[in-house]
Amino acid sequence: MKKTVIALAIAAIAVSPLAAGAGEKEGKITKWETTTRTVTLDDGRTYQFNETVKTEQIKEGARVKVTYAEKDGKYQATKYEILR
Repeated sequence: MKKTVIALAIAAIAVSPLAAGAGEKEGKITKWETTTRTVTLDDGRTYQFNETVKTEQIKEGARVKVTYAEKDGKYQATKYEILR
């Protein structure tokens, strides 16, 4: 039991820095660059989608919720949801 608790504590500490860089943001798309797979929201922040994210529904003017991770000072979008 004690070993399990220690292992879980170590895992929580190891994962916490990753969670600190993750987040969600809602906004209106002001710019969509298909070649770089980069979207800019109305707050000026830019998010880049990797190749595994399907981006067919992304259009300028749409309201979205973007889930992202911050890596090397850049926002890497991992998924999105079109809002109504």
